[in-house]
Amino acid sequence: MQKRLKITISGLLLLILGTFSSCESDLHLQLKEGGGQLVLFAFPTADSTLSLHLSRSVNHSSLDDFERIYDGYLALYRNGARVDSFAWPYQETWAQRTGLPVREGDVWTIRGGDSKGQRISATTTIPQAVAIEGLDSIGRGSKNGDSFIQYELIFTDPPEIDNYYQLLIFGETRDSLDHLLNRQTLNYAKTDEVFYIRDQEGSLLGGIDFLGSFSDYLIQGQPHRLKVGIPSVYLSSPNPGEKLVIRFCLMSLSPDYYHYLRSRVVAEYNYDLPVVDPIKIYSNTTGGLGLVGGMSIASDSLVLIGSDYE
Repeated sequence: MQKRLKITISGLLLLILGTFSSCESDLHLQLKEGGGQLVLFAFPTADSTLSLHLSRSVNHSSLDDFERIYDGYLALYRNGARVDSFAWPYQETWAQRTGLPVREGDVWTIRGGDSKGQRISATTTIPQAVAIEGLDSIGRGSKNGDSFIQYELIFTDPPEIDNYYQLLIFGETRDSLDHLLNRQTLNYAKTDEVFYIRDQEGSLLGGIDFLGSFSDYLIQGQPHRLKVGIPSVYLSSPNPGEKLVIRFCLMSLSPDYYHYLRSRVVAEYNYDLPVVDPIKIYSNTTGGLGLVGGMSIASDSLVLIGSDYE
């Protein structure tokens, strides 16, 4: 049996931030651009705890991904007012700052430095979440011999501004007491034209997967029925007494995070192509490397119920 379920954003935060934790393992892509520069990362997300990273870059010959800072500090500003400052906890890779609400529309500026006089800063605005208005199954399809169920996710792109998105889909298996048994990120078929690459991203990028990110270039200010295909293997009937929750997370991205994400994917894609010049990963920091980019999340879910589920 299949039914639709709407959930609040708070139930998604750990799930989404767990996906972003891959940024830690990818730090070497940004840091090995010459040693000694300050590096700042923060991805403030509406209604979530703010996490930050501060370090120094290392050169290409280093065996380390980054150099820890023992004399650093960060100061956080929300809408022009300082709301926090602290000495950098050098033993941590990421520092979490609780009690600092992150809201849609906020402008966050992060400033950091060290005792040597190095300084780094970046600013981002938290975008407004775009509500998922509907979620419909529209039939079956296939690609490269793999079958999938086609879904349409309905939303309306806000007018008069450029909007940037990423769609993440997760599968969760839960028991009758709603205890999580298994969770995975679903690799879905990106059948909608909004996922097609833009010309300026390079002619050698046919078929590249930008991790579900897209802009409103084709749909500006219009309602849209976003088409995606979920492979049938992910939609098998749950075991007796269990349920399968398919979570659709439509993320609204700041322009800086969108360009960072796309440039990182392109850099990884071109890594083994000797005829392609190295790709510089996007950064919006002043005085160093890294990225401060905001986002917000809207979600909707489908639930498949196994037999004997109570």
